[in-house]
Amino acid sequence: MKIVGLKIEKGLVAASIVQKGFRQNELTGSFSQPFATDAELVEILKDKSREWAGAKIVSSIPGQLFSQRPVSFPFADRKRVEKALPFELEDGLPFPLEDIVIDHLVLDGGQSAKGAGVSKEASVLALMLPKTVLKQHLDLLASAGIDPQFIVPSYAGLYSLSEMMKSEGCTLLACGRDLCLRSNGAVKALRSFSGTGPTAGLRHTVQSLETEQKERVEKASLLCADDVTQGELTALGIAVEQITPELGGKKAVDPVSLGLALSEQVNFRKGEFSYRLADEGAHRRKRTLIIAGAAAAVLFAANLGVKYYLIQTSYGKLDQEIRAIYHQAVPDAKNAADPVRMLKSSLDEARKKFGVLGTGTSALDVMKAVTDGVPKEVRVAFQEFNLEGDRLKLQGEAASFESVDKIKAELLKSELFSEVTVLDTRMGADNKVKFRLDIKLKQAA
Repeated sequence: MKIVGLKIEKGLVAASIVQKGFRQNELTGSFSQPFATDAELVEILKDKSREWAGAKIVSSIPGQLFSQRPVSFPFADRKRVEKALPFELEDGLPFPLEDIVIDHLVLDGGQSAKGAGVSKEASVLALMLPKTVLKQHLDLLASAGIDPQFIVPSYAGLYSLSEMMKSEGCTLLACGRDLCLRSNGAVKALRSFSGTGPTAGLRHTVQSLETEQKERVEKASLLCADDVTQGELTALGIAVEQITPELGGKKAVDPVSLGLALSEQVNFRKGEFSYRLADEGAHRRKRTLIIAGAAAAVLFAANLGVKYYLIQTSYGKLDQEIRAIYHQAVPDAKNAADPVRMLKSSLDEARKKFGVLGTGTSALDVMKAVTDGVPKEVRVAFQEFNLEGDRLKLQGEAASFESVDKIKAELLKSELFSEVTVLDTRMGADNKVKFRLDIKLKQAA
């Protein structure tokens, strides 16, 4: 698998291309190039992206654009942490949850044994990104014809690189404005500094990390040559060394982009910003279904209307025309002895794949089934109705937890639904129960 680590910061774009194999990974290419305007950046990406066809692309957003908060949980399982984080963060945030995207990193140094037992606590770094920033980044890449599968903070690259490097004591990895603090081989903190304001520079950021971790930074490893950074760290009494990470004996032009290509722990493409390749494939299949259905109808009518003409020695010519239409409707298909039959077979198969929506049931039908299924004595307000394939996701609020149970029970009686699952329920600030339902539609026979 080809993986591209793409780093974009103010005035500089860099990328590393890694070929991921069964036994080892290989660095196959890298570049770093300055740019002055977004238009110039788009042209650079258009030119470079021609080599990235079919690759998994991991693109970064500068770390200083993210908010972060350390949180502790008695578990480190990713799915459990994802479910618990919004509730843990909601009361302490200065902005609404619906305006941000949340993900996290489990820090290697976040487990501590309690007594003589085996109970452990996971230290989680909660990461928050405004949706406006994420949308702006995706729109910029889209204008260059790039649709990345992963969006991560820039310091996620240092997180991955730190796992490849040996370190003793308390060591600071630094590249540009990104920092990664390791102590005795475990990641303790990740941070980016803006470089503006009296308390936003490197000096104050390092002092803040030392205060938080109650540990003094003994040495720093610079992954990117930077005389200013080296001077500031030396002035703090920190021993500095220049290190260039390698992958399979090869060095990347930009180390952080190499780390991004190896990053698998975090991804901000979720919810409304989820990677839509699967959806695009479904749309293509749906268009093919419509074209195939229309072509089958045309071919069937043509087959009936020209039988007399076929008998009069024109069979050969018409057969060529039918095959030409068949290949237009299904370009990738092999030659078929009976193209009409093959199109009908493709149509039937596509109907099975699309379930109830392929039989003519519309989104309005599904919405009516939900409305009819709500008991008359139950007052409910729905805020989200999301129908994708054979899955319906509902979000709303009701007067009580009992009302949610009644809604579920009544919806299960509908002929359209095979499963109704309550994902979560919680009491809101307005004394109303907020809930989310996941409903599976019945498939066509």
